[in-house]
Amino acid sequence: MLMRKELADFGLDTAASLGASYADVRFVDGEQRLVSVRNGRPDRISHTSESGYGVRVIVDNGWGFAGSYGPSKEDVKETVEKAVKLAKASSTTAKGAVTLAPTKVVDDRFESSIKVDPLTVPLEDVLELLISADEAFREASPHSRTTTGRIHSRMEDKYIATSEGSRIEQRIVFCGGQGQGYVMDRGLVQRRTYEINPLTRGFEYILEHDLQGMARKAGKEAEQLLSAEPCPTEIRNDLILDDPHMYLQIHETIGHGSELDRVLGTEVDLAGMSFLTPDKLGIFRYGSDHVNFVADPTIPDGLGTYGYDDEGVPARKVYLVKDGIFVGYQSSRETAAQLGIEGSSAGMRAATPVDLPIVRMNNICLEPGDWKSDEILEDTREGILMRTTKMWSVDQRRLNFQFGCEIGWKVEGGELTDVLRDPTYTGISYEFWRSLDATAKDDWKLYGTTGCGKGRPGQSIYVGHGAARTRIKDVRIGITGRM
Repeated sequence: MLMRKELADFGLDTAASLGASYADVRFVDGEQRLVSVRNGRPDRISHTSESGYGVRVIVDNGWGFAGSYGPSKEDVKETVEKAVKLAKASSTTAKGAVTLAPTKVVDDRFESSIKVDPLTVPLEDVLELLISADEAFREASPHSRTTTGRIHSRMEDKYIATSEGSRIEQRIVFCGGQGQGYVMDRGLVQRRTYEINPLTRGFEYILEHDLQGMARKAGKEAEQLLSAEPCPTEIRNDLILDDPHMYLQIHETIGHGSELDRVLGTEVDLAGMSFLTPDKLGIFRYGSDHVNFVADPTIPDGLGTYGYDDEGVPARKVYLVKDGIFVGYQSSRETAAQLGIEGSSAGMRAATPVDLPIVRMNNICLEPGDWKSDEILEDTREGILMRTTKMWSVDQRRLNFQFGCEIGWKVEGGELTDVLRDPTYTGISYEFWRSLDATAKDDWKLYGTTGCGKGRPGQSIYVGHGAARTRIKDVRIGITGRM
């Protein structure tokens, strides 16, 4: 069997002989493992792998893509021919020449920094961790009804070759875990979650956490929710966010809102569009002066950290919002050229070997501010701190949103007081971020999700987000009434 480098070169030569002015070939070997428990017992154990490749070509100003799981010379030839045929068909409706923003030609290798491969850790060791955490939750919460826990690991080994001369190898590894419990008393059901946010690190990252302690704390908070007052509604109040819920707030507003394919209309069918249209670039106030958002796949250990995207563009930091002003997009080489932007943001990725690369988030982060985390709390006279996503809804233009969390606390006189259940808030993206008046520097963390959905057919991919404790002024709390 030919090696993937030889097959990639053969594919590029075949594409050129069939008239392609540009081509790239991406081989991917993937492996993932999921270990889960339910009510203190093993529930699901899966260990899967896949190997395949995708080919993109430009012929007569039309794009064509095809993918396959067949690693043979004959199969590569057929796949390239299919991609070329599709490119010729799409060229009949092309409105103009396809232009790609320039990028470096590189020959390089990138690897995640890991010490212990999470895919080779003995299953009994993983199960012992999960079961002990599950038991700790139940011990802390006598009203537990259902408890679950899981640890997820993944490896992705890529080889990318382009007709421009780039040859890139990448090995990305990540792992993370989560547990939760449902509690019930007198007909009231509540949920409390604890989480090891996934990062591109090895199993040593899992072992750095006191999973039992996290579960025990979550169980105690679940019990508190059963006797807590419901969150007030029809009020305006200061909102403090300081846990993984922040990743979703960032993800659904500026994250998806700054994807240039949405802005240009190629994602409208499934995932919607964006109100951040090109006329706003460089002049629109998206947030307060304290708001700085970046797309940065170079941050060490982030779930969206890599050396190169699937077009072979080197990873780089791009500002999306600078001092509150909307200044940049997440882009591909083609969309960057369409808008006259100097270079792609290195944001093109595909979820599987046979998926077409599309513009995806990497590490979309709110940069640290000047405050200490404790200072933000102490400075808040009246407000609500909310943690852990429970529900959400965002409109197709990434403008109006509503979020609900698992748990909240009243903030009174700079201290956390009463626990609140079912806390919710709502807002308009730019009004929300314009109201940000404090973000910390000492508790900045990377969060992430392994299930960002986009595209048709749908693709689910892993992305990262970074943030610290943050305060937003005058937020509408509650989503059921009028204001």
